[in-house]
Amino acid sequence: MKNDNNMQLNNKIILDGNFLFKYRGQIPIFILILAIPILSTSDYYTIYTTGFKSLFQLTGIMLGLFGLILRYYTIGTTPNKTSGRNRNQQIAKTLNTTGSYSITRNPLYFANWMIWLGLSLFTLNYVFILITILLFHIVYERIMLVEEQFLLKKFKKRYSDFCNHVPVFFPNPYNFKKSKHVFSFKKILRQEYSSTLSTIVSFIYLDIITQIIYSKKSLGIVQLCNDIYIYIFTLVISGYIALCLKMFRTYTTLLDD
Repeated sequence: MKNDNNMQLNNKIILDGNFLFKYRGQIPIFILILAIPILSTSDYYTIYTTGFKSLFQLTGIMLGLFGLILRYYTIGTTPNKTSGRNRNQQIAKTLNTTGSYSITRNPLYFANWMIWLGLSLFTLNYVFILITILLFHIVYERIMLVEEQFLLKKFKKRYSDFCNHVPVFFPNPYNFKKSKHVFSFKKILRQEYSSTLSTIVSFIYLDIITQIIYSKKSLGIVQLCNDIYIYIFTLVISGYIALCLKMFRTYTTLLDD
C-alpha cells in the first residue's frame, strides 16, 4: 500500500510538472498580479531609510542583471534544439555538459531564480520575497523532475554520470569547463529579447505599484511615480528594439547563424 501511495504521489508530481512546464511562461504573470495584494497589506517600504532602500533595490537590480547575463551566456554557448522555449514537449538533441551546464544542471532556471529574487528584493517586502522564492521552488522542482526523467530516459548512463558530478540547481563554480560550442551573439538576439524586455517591464511595474501603494498609504492620495517619464521612455525604446528583433527573426535571415 505504501509503495502504491508513493507511486501515485510521484505520478501526480510528474503530471503537475508537465502542466507547469507547458505554462511556465505564464507563471511570472501570476506572481506579478499576486504582488498587488501583498504589497497593499504591508508597510515595510516606509520604515526603511533612503540609503537602505537604495542599497536593497540596487542589489535587486544587480541580481536581475546577473540572471540575464547567465541566460545570455547559456543560450549563446549551447547548440540548437537544446535550452529552448519549447512548450508542448521536451526537446534535447544533444546533452549539454560544458559551459554553464558544467556548474549546474539547470542554469536557465537558476538564472530565472536570480531574476525573480532580484525583483522581489526590489519591493523591500520580505513577505513578497518569501512567497516568490517558495512558489518558484515548488513550481520549478516539478518542472526539473520532469525534464530530468526525460533526459535520463534518452541519454541513460551518460546523463546519470553527469548528475553524479554536477549539482541540480545551485552552481558549483569549481566544476566549470569551457563550452565546446562557439559563442553566438546572434542566437542571444534571436531568443532573448523577450526575457530581457520582460525583466525590464517587471522592475518598472513593481516600482510603479510600490510607489503608488505607499503614497496612498502615507499621503492619502495616489501619486504618480517620480520616474514615470524615464520609465515611459525606457519602455518605448526597449519595446521598439524587441519588436525589431522579432521582425528580423520572423521575416529575415539577419539573425541566422
